[in-house]
Amino acid sequence: MDGVTSRIKHKLARIGRISFEGRRRAVVRELDARNAYRLWAPTYVTETATSFLDDEMAREMLSGLPFAQLLDAGCGTGRRIAGIPGAVGMDASPEMLAIGGARHVVVGDVRKMPFDSDRFDMVWCRLVLGHLPDAHPAYRELARVCKPGGYVFVTDFHPDAAAAGQQRTFTDHEGTVHGIEHYLHDNHKDLAAQSGLSLVAQRDGAVGPSILDFYARGIGMKAYKRDLGLNLIAAYLFRKPER
Repeated sequence: MDGVTSRIKHKLARIGRISFEGRRRAVVRELDARNAYRLWAPTYVTETATSFLDDEMAREMLSGLPFAQLLDAGCGTGRRIAGIPGAVGMDASPEMLAIGGARHVVVGDVRKMPFDSDRFDMVWCRLVLGHLPDAHPAYRELARVCKPGGYVFVTDFHPDAAAAGQQRTFTDHEGTVHGIEHYLHDNHKDLAAQSGLSLVAQRDGAVGPSILDFYARGIGMKAYKRDLGLNLIAAYLFRKPER
């Protein structure tokens, strides 16, 4: 299944990683993730429907868990770690980090992170792994930097969104719509287990009242009624066993 997963590219989440500033426009071309985020950084919107659902899943699934040493691997602008004492962010896009101006952030690749092993009691990797054709190296790194007994929280675009024909796009400063390279991974649990992580919880984030306003301000209520109940986010909480 891993070989199949790495070969199947899906455009996802048209209603997620955009700002809902206008009606649908044709996607001009697809960019690899590195160039996409470099180009997107000057007009990056902090909150989107997908990021809102992602935050909902995080609040629901991580309540009461330790955050003394937190890593947000693929932190984007760093907004999620703002105000969390001791949190560290890492992202492959220096342009996104610069736009956010967050402290305690570094440039790095989730497949080869610049951190010691067993360092963090909580590791986030949110809406990142879909950009990788093979997520296994990233899972090995997430497990490596997590302390024994610590937690790894992963979110990704849901396979149901792909089946519904959703796309992952952004609009640049000239108003051109670009697709972002994206891959479907439907084997997160297997990849995590192969990396020594145990599943604690799994949840889906679906289109519903909490993101209705994004539709109302963007692609409209007809689209909301069409997509109501559609799973956009798959969220997984894993734990690294104690030694």
